[in-house]
Order: sequence, then structure tokens, then C-alpha cells
Amino acid sequence: MSDASPTPSRSPPPSVYLLAEHLDAALAAGEDLVRVRFQWDGPPPCEMKDIEAIRAGQRAAAEELRTFEMALIARVLQAREWAAQLGADDDRLRTIARLFVSGSASLIDAVAECGDSSADDFDTGGDVTSFLRSRGLLAADAPALPDAAVIATDDAYLVARRVPLGVLLDLVAAFLDALEAAFDLFIARASEGERASDPLHAMPPPR
Repeated sequence: MSDASPTPSRSPPPSVYLLAEHLDAALAAGEDLVRVRFQWDGPPPCEMKDIEAIRAGQRAAAEELRTFEMALIARVLQAREWAAQLGADDDRLRTIARLFVSGSASLIDAVAECGDSSADDFDTGGDVTSFLRSRGLLAADAPALPDAAVIATDDAYLVARRVPLGVLLDLVAAFLDALEAAFDLFIARASEGERASDPLHAMPPPR
């Protein structure tokens, strides 16, 4: 039985590094999304100041979610362009590249929505509720976000209302793993780091 794994290469083209950087940044944005959390730790809100503080915390959490989501989408869409080129040029990665491109295609339609923030204006609690519901963080039949509700994300978070976060990050991670296996990116990056930290390599060439 033949080994289907890509044959490692020690000389990855610059485009592979750019692709890997976008994929790595997408994973980081996804990790930031999962870390977003808001929970009211004070006493049951009876005074207006407490209710206003809760609303402000909910809006801030929703803004964080939207910010990291937009960063994730931007990185994935940038990676799609480089992935399409790599899939056309490298037979070893053609299948995984096409899988990544097709699996993230639904995010293309999200660009216009993300650029128009009027739909997710968080000045009112209703818009926060709508945003959280569209991302799967609030039940579809819930009339509003309870004051005691915890805002926390997990793999089921719907990126741009379309793709579960866990599925998208698994796709990104699988592609990044394939790149690292094909081009020994870990070894190449470590070698570059050693050269950069070596005073002899840091010195300008003799004239």
C-alpha cells in the first residue's frame, strides 16, 4: 500500500507562508471567540444602575464576539485565495485545498453583512438579543436575553449565522496540519528563528 501523505519539502514557496499565517491567525481569532464571556456577578438587579450595568456588559460581550468573528472571517477569506492558487499548483495538496475552499464558501456571502453594522447596532437590548440568537447563543423562541443569562461561546457558535465554529476551526486546523506536513513548516520556522537570534547571522554581510 502506498503512503498517501505528502512528501515533505524543505523549501516552501513564500505563498505557503502567507497561507499558513492566515490559517494560524484564523485559529487565534477562533480561540478569542471562545474566550468571550459575560456573567453578572452582583446581587439580583433591583436598581436601574444594576440593570444598566448588565446591559452594558452584554453589549460589550456582543461587540467582542462580532470583532473576533470579523477577524476570523477576514483571515479565512484571505486564506481561500491562497489555497485556491496552491491547489492549482501543487498536486499533493489539491484535495485538501479544494476541501477548504468549498467548506468555507458560505462565508463569502457574509462579507456584505459584516460590513453593514446597522443590522447589529447594539445600542438597544433587542439588537443584542437578535445577534446572540442568530449565533446560536440564545434559543430561537426566547423573547429576550435574561438579566442573569451567561454569554459564553462554544464550538456550536454560528460564524456569520452560517457555519459552526468548531467545524470551521477543524477545517482550518486540518489544512494547516497538511501544509506543515508537506513543507516542514515547523522546521523551517525554527531554522529561521535560530538564524535571526544568531549574532553572526544578524550582522550585515562584509563589504
